[in-house]
Amino acid sequence: MDSLEVPYRTFDYLLTGFICNEANEVAIYRVEGQSANPGDAFGNVFAWLWEHDKDSAVAAFASLLAEARKQGDEGDQVRLEELIKGLRSALHRSRLGQEEEFWEVERALKEQVPEHFGGRTDL
Repeated sequence: MDSLEVPYRTFDYLLTGFICNEANEVAIYRVEGQSANPGDAFGNVFAWLWEHDKDSAVAAFASLLAEARKQGDEGDQVRLEELIKGLRSALHRSRLGQEEEFWEVERALKEQVPEHFGGRTDL
């Protein structure tokens, strides 16, 4: 089965739980100063969201960053740049992982994710 209709509220709950779980993995396995890979599952979901609603994809990424930062050690929080770099690895099975396609994703994330954090630039 390729598609399944899910009510929006249920989809939102599923996505929120998924993001919290993936953020925990990011926080645990991240190596400071390197990429913070959100994993293939998140890459797959992000790619699907990007194709259907780019704003939702950006919001999911921002939620992943916020949750990973919350779950990380004090003073050693996941950085936006690290997570963007890791996302590229997570998108290796998608056309979005290709350099020319990823450039648009990276640009959108750098421009829009800070808005989800009140315009902060120290992410």
